[in-house]
Amino acid sequence: MVGQTGLGSNVNVRLYSAMPSRRVVFVLFDSFAALDVIGPADVFAEANRLATGTPPYGLRFVSDQTQVRASSGALFGTEPLDQVSPEKTEMLMVPGADEEPLRAALANAGLRDWVRAAASSAQRVCSVCSGAFILADLGLIKGKRATTHWRGLQLLRRWPGAPIVDQDALYTEDGNLWTSAGVTAGIDMALAMVERDLGRAAALKIARELVLFLVRPGGQSQFSAPLNLQARSAATDLSRLPFWLESRLTEPTTVEDMANAMGMSVRTFHRRCLAVFDQTPLQVLLTVRLERVRTLLEERSIPLKTIAARTGFSDAGLRRAFSDRFGVSPSDYRKCFG
Repeated sequence: MVGQTGLGSNVNVRLYSAMPSRRVVFVLFDSFAALDVIGPADVFAEANRLATGTPPYGLRFVSDQTQVRASSGALFGTEPLDQVSPEKTEMLMVPGADEEPLRAALANAGLRDWVRAAASSAQRVCSVCSGAFILADLGLIKGKRATTHWRGLQLLRRWPGAPIVDQDALYTEDGNLWTSAGVTAGIDMALAMVERDLGRAAALKIARELVLFLVRPGGQSQFSAPLNLQARSAATDLSRLPFWLESRLTEPTTVEDMANAMGMSVRTFHRRCLAVFDQTPLQVLLTVRLERVRTLLEERSIPLKTIAARTGFSDAGLRRAFSDRFGVSPSDYRKCFG
Protein backbone atom coordinates (compact mmCIF):
# COMPACT_ATOMS: atom_id res chain seq x y z
CA MET A 1 0.00 0.00 0.00
CA VAL A 2 1.31 3.48 -0.80
CA GLY A 3 0.80 4.65 2.76
CA GLN A 4 3.30 2.07 3.91
CA THR A 5 5.90 2.92 1.31
CA GLY A 6 5.79 6.65 1.96
CA LEU A 7 4.60 7.59 -1.54
CA GLY A 8 2.22 10.51 -1.96
CA SER A 9 2.11 13.94 -0.36
CA ASN A 10 0.23 13.24 2.85
CA VAL A 11 -0.55 9.54 3.09
CA ASN A 12 1.75 9.18 6.10
CA VAL A 13 -0.19 11.67 8.22
CA ARG A 14 -1.23 9.69 11.30
CA LEU A 15 -4.31 9.97 13.46
CA TYR A 16 -4.19 10.26 17.23
CA SER A 17 -6.13 7.66 19.16
CA ALA A 18 -7.50 8.60 22.56
CA MET A 19 -9.25 5.28 23.14
CA PRO A 20 -7.76 2.15 24.70
CA SER A 21 -7.44 -0.88 22.48
CA ARG A 22 -10.68 -2.84 21.91
CA ARG A 23 -10.46 -6.58 21.41
CA VAL A 24 -12.32 -7.41 18.19
CA VAL A 25 -13.02 -11.12 17.78
CA PHE A 26 -14.17 -12.63 14.47
CA VAL A 27 -15.85 -16.02 14.90
CA LEU A 28 -15.14 -18.18 11.85
CA PHE A 29 -16.56 -21.50 10.68
CA ASP A 30 -16.22 -23.67 7.59
CA SER A 31 -17.36 -22.04 4.32
CA PHE A 32 -17.95 -18.60 5.82
CA ALA A 33 -18.00 -15.65 3.40
CA ALA A 34 -14.42 -14.38 3.37
CA LEU A 35 -15.25 -10.78 2.46
CA ASP A 36 -17.56 -10.55 5.48
CA VAL A 37 -14.39 -10.87 7.56
CA ILE A 38 -11.63 -9.40 5.40
CA GLY A 39 -13.50 -6.15 4.65
CA PRO A 40 -14.20 -5.06 8.24
CA ALA A 41 -10.87 -6.47 9.48
CA ASP A 42 -8.94 -4.35 6.98
CA VAL A 43 -10.85 -1.24 8.12
CA PHE A 44 -9.83 -1.87 11.74
CA ALA A 45 -6.27 -2.78 10.71
CA GLU A 46 -5.97 0.48 8.77
CA ALA A 47 -7.19 2.38 11.82
CA ASN A 48 -4.38 0.72 13.78
CA ARG A 49 -1.80 1.66 11.16
CA LEU A 50 -2.85 5.30 11.12
CA ALA A 51 -3.00 5.67 14.91
CA THR A 52 -0.23 6.78 17.22
CA GLY A 53 0.29 5.12 20.56
CA THR A 54 -1.81 2.09 21.40
CA PRO A 55 -3.57 0.60 18.35
CA PRO A 56 -7.33 1.15 18.84
CA TYR A 57 -8.31 -2.38 17.79
CA GLY A 58 -6.86 -5.76 18.71
CA LEU A 59 -7.95 -8.29 16.08
CA ARG A 60 -8.39 -11.99 16.80
CA PHE A 61 -9.85 -14.76 14.68
CA VAL A 62 -11.29 -17.82 16.39
CA SER A 63 -12.98 -21.08 15.42
CA ASP A 64 -13.40 -24.58 16.84
CA GLN A 65 -10.35 -25.61 14.79
CA THR A 66 -6.86 -24.28 14.13
CA GLN A 67 -7.84 -23.37 10.58
CA VAL A 68 -11.01 -23.05 8.52
CA ARG A 69 -11.68 -22.79 4.81
CA ALA A 70 -13.79 -19.94 3.46
CA SER A 71 -16.41 -20.41 0.76
CA SER A 72 -13.86 -19.11 -1.76
CA GLY A 73 -11.44 -21.92 -0.83
CA ALA A 74 -9.03 -19.64 1.02
CA LEU A 75 -7.61 -21.17 4.19
CA PHE A 76 -7.59 -19.09 7.40
CA GLY A 77 -5.51 -19.85 10.47
CA THR A 78 -7.49 -19.33 13.68
CA GLU A 79 -7.17 -19.58 17.45
CA PRO A 80 -9.16 -22.46 18.95
CA LEU A 81 -12.27 -21.36 20.82
CA ASP A 82 -11.27 -23.20 23.99
CA GLN A 83 -8.08 -21.14 24.20
CA VAL A 84 -9.79 -17.72 23.96
CA SER A 85 -11.84 -16.33 26.83
CA PRO A 86 -15.21 -15.17 25.46
CA GLU A 87 -15.76 -12.82 28.41
CA LYS A 88 -12.85 -10.63 27.29
CA THR A 89 -14.41 -9.98 23.87
CA GLU A 90 -15.29 -6.30 23.46
CA MET A 91 -16.48 -6.41 19.82
CA LEU A 92 -17.95 -9.68 18.57
CA MET A 93 -18.06 -10.05 14.76
CA VAL A 94 -20.11 -12.88 13.20
CA PRO A 95 -19.85 -13.33 9.39
CA GLY A 96 -22.41 -14.90 7.10
CA ALA A 97 -22.45 -17.90 4.81
CA ASP A 98 -24.73 -19.81 2.47
CA GLU A 99 -27.55 -21.80 4.01
CA GLU A 100 -25.84 -25.20 4.40
CA PRO A 101 -22.67 -24.01 6.19
CA LEU A 102 -24.76 -21.57 8.21
CA ARG A 103 -26.97 -24.38 9.50
CA ALA A 104 -23.87 -26.46 10.23
CA ALA A 105 -22.50 -23.61 12.33
CA LEU A 106 -25.81 -23.33 14.17
CA ALA A 107 -25.61 -27.06 14.96
CA ASN A 108 -22.13 -26.65 16.48
CA ALA A 109 -22.76 -26.64 20.24
CA GLY A 110 -19.27 -25.40 21.12
CA LEU A 111 -19.48 -22.46 18.73
CA ARG A 112 -22.99 -21.58 19.93
CA ASP A 113 -21.93 -21.59 23.58
CA TRP A 114 -18.86 -19.46 22.89
CA VAL A 115 -20.79 -16.87 20.88
CA ARG A 116 -23.53 -16.66 23.51
CA ALA A 117 -20.95 -16.17 26.28
CA ALA A 118 -19.05 -13.54 24.30
CA ALA A 119 -22.24 -11.66 23.44
CA SER A 120 -23.28 -11.49 27.09
CA SER A 121 -20.41 -9.17 27.96
CA ALA A 122 -19.35 -7.60 24.62
CA GLN A 123 -19.69 -3.86 24.19
CA ARG A 124 -20.74 -4.46 20.58
CA VAL A 125 -22.36 -7.55 19.09
CA CYS A 126 -22.09 -7.40 15.30
CA SER A 127 -23.11 -9.48 12.29
CA VAL A 128 -22.34 -9.21 8.61
CA CYS A 129 -24.83 -10.47 6.03
CA SER A 130 -26.48 -13.75 7.08
CA GLY A 131 -24.49 -13.82 10.31
CA ALA A 132 -27.64 -12.19 11.71
CA PHE A 133 -29.30 -15.62 11.62
CA ILE A 134 -26.74 -16.97 14.09
CA LEU A 135 -27.44 -14.12 16.49
CA ALA A 136 -31.19 -14.58 16.05
CA ASP A 137 -31.00 -18.32 16.58
CA LEU A 138 -29.22 -17.75 19.88
CA GLY A 139 -31.93 -15.32 21.01
CA LEU A 140 -29.49 -12.40 21.04
CA ILE A 141 -31.41 -9.94 18.88
CA LYS A 142 -35.08 -10.67 19.49
CA GLY A 143 -37.15 -7.49 19.31
CA LYS A 144 -34.17 -5.35 18.29
CA ARG A 145 -33.78 -3.53 14.99
CA ALA A 146 -31.55 -5.45 12.58
CA THR A 147 -30.90 -6.16 8.92
CA THR A 148 -29.31 -8.76 6.67
CA HIS A 149 -28.76 -9.41 2.98
CA TRP A 150 -31.88 -8.56 1.00
CA ARG A 151 -32.41 -12.20 -0.01
CA GLY A 152 -32.78 -13.20 3.64
CA LEU A 153 -35.01 -10.41 4.92
CA GLN A 154 -38.30 -12.30 4.74
CA LEU A 155 -36.78 -15.44 6.23
CA LEU A 156 -35.22 -13.45 9.09
CA ARG A 157 -38.66 -12.04 9.92
CA ARG A 158 -39.94 -15.60 10.42
CA TRP A 159 -36.85 -16.95 12.20
CA PRO A 160 -37.11 -17.96 15.86
CA GLY A 161 -35.81 -15.06 17.93
CA ALA A 162 -36.50 -12.68 15.03
CA PRO A 163 -35.52 -9.02 15.30
CA ILE A 164 -37.47 -6.05 13.95
CA VAL A 165 -36.15 -6.28 10.39
CA ASP A 166 -35.02 -3.07 8.70
CA GLN A 167 -36.09 -3.66 5.11
CA ASP A 168 -33.05 -2.56 3.12
CA ALA A 169 -30.63 -0.62 5.30
CA LEU A 170 -26.92 -1.06 4.68
CA TYR A 171 -26.39 -1.44 8.42
CA THR A 172 -28.27 -0.81 11.64
CA GLU A 173 -27.40 0.05 15.22
CA ASP A 174 -29.71 -0.74 18.14
CA GLY A 175 -28.02 -0.39 21.50
CA ASN A 176 -24.92 -2.58 21.41
CA LEU A 177 -26.23 -4.54 18.40
CA TRP A 178 -24.82 -3.74 14.96
CA THR A 179 -25.96 -5.65 11.88
CA SER A 180 -25.17 -5.17 8.20
CA ALA A 181 -26.38 -6.30 4.82
CA GLY A 182 -24.37 -8.36 2.37
CA VAL A 183 -20.61 -8.38 1.90
CA THR A 184 -19.37 -4.81 1.34
CA ALA A 185 -21.95 -3.37 3.76
CA GLY A 186 -19.76 -4.88 6.47
CA ILE A 187 -17.11 -2.36 5.43
CA ASP A 188 -19.63 0.47 5.74
CA MET A 189 -20.55 -0.76 9.22
CA ALA A 190 -16.90 -1.00 10.29
CA LEU A 191 -16.25 2.55 9.05
CA ALA A 192 -19.27 3.75 11.04
CA MET A 193 -17.80 2.15 14.16
CA VAL A 194 -14.45 3.81 13.52
CA GLU A 195 -16.22 7.13 13.07
CA ARG A 196 -17.97 6.60 16.41
CA ASP A 197 -14.70 5.68 18.13
CA LEU A 198 -12.14 7.93 16.45
CA GLY A 199 -14.12 10.64 14.66
CA ARG A 200 -15.23 11.32 11.10
CA ALA A 201 -11.81 12.46 9.94
CA ALA A 202 -10.42 9.04 10.82
CA ALA A 203 -13.19 7.22 8.94
CA LEU A 204 -12.71 9.38 5.85
CA LYS A 205 -8.94 8.92 5.99
CA ILE A 206 -9.31 5.15 6.18
CA ALA A 207 -11.84 5.10 3.33
CA ARG A 208 -9.42 7.05 1.17
CA GLU A 209 -6.48 4.81 2.07
CA LEU A 210 -8.52 1.72 1.16
CA VAL A 211 -9.68 3.41 -2.08
CA LEU A 212 -13.33 3.19 -1.12
CA PHE A 213 -15.73 5.26 -3.18
CA LEU A 214 -17.42 6.99 -0.23
CA VAL A 215 -18.49 6.62 3.37
CA ARG A 216 -22.15 5.61 3.24
CA PRO A 217 -24.71 6.16 6.02
CA GLY A 218 -26.64 3.14 7.27
CA GLY A 219 -29.91 4.43 5.82
CA GLN A 220 -28.55 4.12 2.30
CA SER A 221 -30.56 1.49 0.44
CA GLN A 222 -28.95 -1.90 -0.23
CA PHE A 223 -29.79 -1.67 -3.91
CA SER A 224 -31.13 0.53 -6.69
CA ALA A 225 -34.86 1.01 -6.21
CA PRO A 226 -35.72 1.04 -9.95
CA LEU A 227 -33.65 -2.11 -10.47
CA ASN A 228 -35.52 -3.76 -7.62
CA LEU A 229 -38.89 -2.73 -9.08
CA GLN A 230 -37.88 -4.04 -12.50
CA ALA A 231 -36.69 -7.34 -11.03
CA ARG A 232 -39.90 -7.80 -9.06
CA SER A 233 -42.14 -7.01 -12.03
CA ALA A 234 -40.28 -9.00 -14.69
CA ALA A 235 -42.59 -11.48 -16.42
CA THR A 236 -45.66 -9.98 -14.71
CA ASP A 237 -48.47 -7.81 -16.00
CA LEU A 238 -46.75 -4.78 -14.40
CA SER A 239 -43.38 -5.17 -16.13
CA ARG A 240 -43.89 -1.90 -18.05
CA LEU A 241 -44.83 0.18 -15.02
CA PRO A 242 -41.34 1.24 -13.78
CA PHE A 243 -40.32 2.37 -17.28
CA TRP A 244 -43.63 4.18 -17.82
CA LEU A 245 -43.25 6.07 -14.54
CA GLU A 246 -39.62 6.95 -15.29
CA SER A 247 -40.67 8.52 -18.59
CA ARG A 248 -43.15 10.99 -17.07
CA LEU A 249 -41.78 12.11 -13.71
CA THR A 250 -42.39 15.79 -14.48
CA GLU A 251 -46.10 15.19 -15.15
CA PRO A 252 -48.88 14.90 -12.57
CA THR A 253 -49.70 11.21 -12.25
CA THR A 254 -52.69 9.71 -10.47
CA VAL A 255 -53.47 6.12 -9.59
CA GLU A 256 -56.12 6.25 -12.30
CA ASP A 257 -53.49 7.30 -14.85
CA MET A 258 -51.28 4.41 -13.81
CA ALA A 259 -54.12 1.89 -13.92
CA ASN A 260 -55.22 3.05 -17.36
CA ALA A 261 -51.68 2.80 -18.71
CA MET A 262 -51.50 -0.81 -17.47
CA GLY A 263 -54.97 -1.62 -18.87
CA MET A 264 -56.51 -2.38 -15.48
CA SER A 265 -59.26 -1.11 -13.25
CA VAL A 266 -58.08 0.95 -10.28
CA ARG A 267 -59.04 -1.81 -7.85
CA THR A 268 -57.23 -4.51 -9.82
CA PHE A 269 -54.19 -2.29 -10.30
CA HIS A 270 -53.98 -1.54 -6.57
CA ARG A 271 -54.21 -5.24 -5.75
CA ARG A 272 -51.54 -6.17 -8.32
CA CYS A 273 -49.12 -3.49 -7.03
CA LEU A 274 -49.38 -4.89 -3.53
CA ALA A 275 -48.84 -8.43 -4.84
CA VAL A 276 -45.90 -7.64 -7.14
CA PHE A 277 -44.09 -4.79 -5.37
CA ASP A 278 -45.39 -5.05 -1.80
CA GLN A 279 -46.20 -1.35 -2.20
CA THR A 280 -49.30 0.68 -3.02
CA PRO A 281 -49.36 2.44 -6.43
CA LEU A 282 -48.51 5.79 -4.84
CA GLN A 283 -45.61 4.21 -2.93
CA VAL A 284 -44.25 2.80 -6.20
CA LEU A 285 -44.48 6.25 -7.80
CA LEU A 286 -42.75 7.82 -4.78
CA THR A 287 -39.97 5.22 -4.94
CA VAL A 288 -39.25 5.99 -8.59
CA ARG A 289 -39.32 9.74 -7.99
CA LEU A 290 -37.02 9.62 -4.98
CA GLU A 291 -34.52 7.43 -6.77
CA ARG A 292 -34.33 10.01 -9.56
CA VAL A 293 -33.84 12.67 -6.87
CA ARG A 294 -30.88 10.72 -5.47
CA THR A 295 -29.30 10.50 -8.92
CA LEU A 296 -29.72 14.22 -9.56
CA LEU A 297 -28.37 15.16 -6.12
CA GLU A 298 -25.08 13.55 -7.07
CA GLU A 299 -24.69 16.30 -9.68
CA ARG A 300 -23.67 19.27 -7.55
CA SER A 301 -24.47 21.81 -10.27
CA ILE A 302 -28.24 21.15 -10.26
CA PRO A 303 -30.16 23.36 -7.79
CA LEU A 304 -32.57 21.63 -5.44
CA LYS A 305 -35.55 23.55 -6.86
CA THR A 306 -34.69 22.28 -10.33
CA ILE A 307 -34.44 18.71 -9.02
CA ALA A 308 -37.86 19.09 -7.41
CA ALA A 309 -39.38 20.31 -10.67
CA ARG A 310 -37.82 17.44 -12.64
CA THR A 311 -39.20 14.82 -10.30
CA GLY A 312 -42.74 16.04 -9.67
CA PHE A 313 -42.20 17.51 -6.19
CA SER A 314 -42.61 20.91 -4.64
CA ASP A 315 -39.42 22.13 -3.00
CA ALA A 316 -40.77 21.53 0.52
CA GLY A 317 -42.40 18.26 -0.53
CA LEU A 318 -39.09 16.92 -1.84
CA ARG A 319 -37.25 17.75 1.38
CA ARG A 320 -39.93 16.13 3.51
CA ALA A 321 -40.31 12.97 1.38
CA PHE A 322 -36.56 12.52 1.01
CA SER A 323 -35.88 12.87 4.74
CA ASP A 324 -38.73 10.51 5.61
CA ARG A 325 -37.47 7.82 3.22
CA PHE A 326 -33.70 8.01 3.71
CA GLY A 327 -33.32 9.53 7.17
CA VAL A 328 -31.11 12.33 5.86
CA SER A 329 -31.83 15.70 4.26
CA PRO A 330 -31.20 16.23 0.52
CA SER A 331 -28.42 18.71 1.31
CA ASP A 332 -26.67 16.30 3.69
CA TYR A 333 -27.03 13.51 1.13
CA ARG A 334 -25.40 15.73 -1.48
CA LYS A 335 -22.50 16.47 0.89
CA CYS A 336 -21.86 12.72 1.18
CA PHE A 337 -22.44 11.64 -2.40
CA GLY A 338 -22.25 14.68 -4.64
